[in-house]
Amino acid sequence: MKITVGVLLTCHNRKDKTLACLASFYEAIKPNNLHFEIFLVDDGSIDGTASSVAIEYPTVNLINGTGNLFWNQGMRLAWIKALENNLNYDFFLWLNDDCFMFKDALSHLFNCFNEY
Repeated sequence: MKITVGVLLTCHNRKDKTLACLASFYEAIKPNNLHFEIFLVDDGSIDGTASSVAIEYPTVNLINGTGNLFWNQGMRLAWIKALENNLNYDFFLWLNDDCFMFKDALSHLFNCFNEY
């Protein structure tokens, strides 16, 4: 059975951190039964974050913010857009753009869920 996960992020003028976060996510080992869809709110960045993400990670769903959303409203908007895309996600993963995943983080997370 395929498990779908909506991954939610928001950013503002942190291109290098955001790209590094996405790189660590894509490099992480993913269990075969998981399908991830990423929703990133770029809240009015002027440092080229959105264009760099679009080029390097074309499967990321980019959402333009107003520049006044800050973290909480950016995450809320990412969640709303994810729900508009698919009402049947099994999980949502809230991911800060300044976090970097260990290679086995996703496997470990879902193994723990399955165990408990």
